[in-house]
Amino acid sequence: MRRWHVILIIILLLGCWLLRWPLSPRQAIDMLVVNKTVPDEHFREHSAIFWIAEHRRFSKPDGSFYRMEKDYLGYHPETGKQETLTASDLENPDLLYLADSYGIYDYPEGFEIYELQLPHKIQDIELLYGGFALSEVEAIEEFAKNKNKIVIGEHNIFGYPTYIDPLASTRLQAVFAVSYTGWLARYYSDLNEMAFWLKAVYEKIYGKVWDLSGPGMVFIREEIPAFDWRSDLVIFTAEELTGPWPVINTDASRLAVRTSRNIPYLYWVEVLEVHPEAEVLAYYEMPLSGESRTALDKRGLPDRFPVLVQYNPPGEARRIYFAGDFADQLPALLSSRLTGSAGLQRFISYLPGLPVEYRFYFQMYEPLLTNILHDAGGQ
Repeated sequence: MRRWHVILIIILLLGCWLLRWPLSPRQAIDMLVVNKTVPDEHFREHSAIFWIAEHRRFSKPDGSFYRMEKDYLGYHPETGKQETLTASDLENPDLLYLADSYGIYDYPEGFEIYELQLPHKIQDIELLYGGFALSEVEAIEEFAKNKNKIVIGEHNIFGYPTYIDPLASTRLQAVFAVSYTGWLARYYSDLNEMAFWLKAVYEKIYGKVWDLSGPGMVFIREEIPAFDWRSDLVIFTAEELTGPWPVINTDASRLAVRTSRNIPYLYWVEVLEVHPEAEVLAYYEMPLSGESRTALDKRGLPDRFPVLVQYNPPGEARRIYFAGDFADQLPALLSSRLTGSAGLQRFISYLPGLPVEYRFYFQMYEPLLTNILHDAGGQ
């Protein structure tokens, strides 16, 4: 066989493989994503949800694909529209995804300038929209009573500004059978990149001028009298870490999907207490030395705590809670309309030079959410 024949066959085979995506069947799912944190038109807090839905060919009931620019409820930056979740919004969906509620703020010098200045100064900002009101929580509670429905929630739907109304926050926590302790944890590749308000808390508590840099772990608790939370901060520097970063440790068999174990996760995580009736499917684990754990013990904090919780009460909706900011991901490396795109990116996420965040995106979040969407569409 001539060389050009071989090349032609390879091209034809590759073309047939690539054409599988537009020719593959679609699975209809009625999904409502709620995102109240859309400061610009990057849609970072929910774009990963829509990338996965399109790549795995989950469509709206009318057969068209979901669009991250319009197919969500929340704040719409192009028009300034502010939406409130109501019972009528939840009459038809099979899946409700509460992606983020931190909200929209008035930044005196603009959002981009605020982001650049965050590690270096405190800039007063004003809340314009965000959090879940009690009426919205009541609508979520009613939806969660429906059998064959699925509710997904993730950080920070319990926190600020929802907890301005303690009853709304507490009842929303009860939907997922968890209790938020007020503590947040995060890994920083450079502690000097922490927000300036965290550095101010450090100087207030420890009476020392901020001089920390390099990799480290941070635990922070805001002072909220309504919950009897007192302001506190614990920091672990590189010398106190026994590994390069914290990981999510999961048992793939319990998730019913193929995921990796010990997956690096570098963003914010809530410290939760899980009610006995719920099931912990994955834990967040930190590489801390024995001596370092003493600081956590004094505050009643574990060095291993739930990050993925499932609550499935008989005759009601299945509830899944992500204690991390799971949907807040870097943009995918390849198009969602490329056959095998997720699998290929899962493979290349191990390559040196790529941000380690891609390992979480494609080794855990993508297969997990794909499985949940399959379940919702098959109800």
